[in-house]
Amino acid sequence: MPAETKGTKGTGSFLPWFKKDPVQNDQRTKRTGPFVPNRKEMPKMKKILIISAMADVELNYLIENLQEKQIIETKLCKFYKGKIFENEIILCDSKVGLINNAAAITLAIEKFNPDYIINQGCAGAISRNIHKLDIVIGTDCVNITSINTKFKEEGKGYNLDNWELINFVAGEKDRLIPQNGSEELIEKIKKIENKYQYGKVHYGRIGSGDIWNSECDWMINLNEKYEILCEEMEGIAIYTVANQYGIPAIDIRVISDNAILKEEYDRKVSIRAQEFTMNLLKEMF
Repeated sequence: MPAETKGTKGTGSFLPWFKKDPVQNDQRTKRTGPFVPNRKEMPKMKKILIISAMADVELNYLIENLQEKQIIETKLCKFYKGKIFENEIILCDSKVGLINNAAAITLAIEKFNPDYIINQGCAGAISRNIHKLDIVIGTDCVNITSINTKFKEEGKGYNLDNWELINFVAGEKDRLIPQNGSEELIEKIKKIENKYQYGKVHYGRIGSGDIWNSECDWMINLNEKYEILCEEMEGIAIYTVANQYGIPAIDIRVISDNAILKEEYDRKVSIRAQEFTMNLLKEMF
C-alpha cells in the first residue's frame, strides 16, 4: 500500500497541502503589498479648541490631563497644545470679556484651524429652576449688553423695562437675533449627560455681556422676557466668530451661583464643567 500523502482534512482529497487550493495559492502569490489584518479603520483625529476666561479654575484640570503638552504664548493670550483621548487639543486662556474672547478665538482659528470649538466655564443662573452645580448647554446665545433704548427728554429718568436687547452684529436694530450653538455637538452631549452626577443638565439660551450683574430684578426680567437661563461674559463672542467661520461651537456652563435663590458664588465649581468637557471629548473620539 503506498505511503499516505498529506491532504486537506475532511475533503477526501489526497493532494499535497501546497496544491490543495489553487485559487488561494494564486491569491497568495499575487499579493503585492505587506499583509494588513482586516480591522476597523481608526477614527480621524479631531482638532478641538477649548476656550476659557479664567485658566486657574476653568482650565487647570484640562491642562493637567493634556499629553505631549506645548505652551504657546502670544501678546494676546496663552495656548496649551497637546492630546486628550487621541484628539488634538488646543486650550486657550482668553481672559474675561467679550472683546478679549472675540480677539482670542479669531487668533486661535487663524493659527490652528480647529474642527470644533468648546467654550466652557462657570456662569450665574438667572432662573428659579436652575441651581448651583447644574450644567447649562447653550443652544443659543445673546448679548445682554447690546441694548436699544427709546428717546426720553432730559430729566424724565430711565426705565429698564423699556430697554430692548438687539444684535448689532447681525445689522438688525430693532430685534434680537441669537447666535446658535452646534446641533451636532448638542447631540453628542445628550449621549453623555447622564454621566453628570452633581446636578441637572439644562439646554437653553445663555446671556453674555461685559457686565457683572447683581440686580435680581434685572435678572428676572432677562429670564422672563428673553428666556435666558444664565449669564456669563464670553459666549456670544465665541458663537458669533465661530459661526462666521462655519466652525461648530458649543458653550458649556456649570452654575456657580444663583443670586435670586441666594445660592452664593463659588468659582471653584468650574472643575465640574471641565470634567463634563472631558466626557464629551471621550465621546468625540
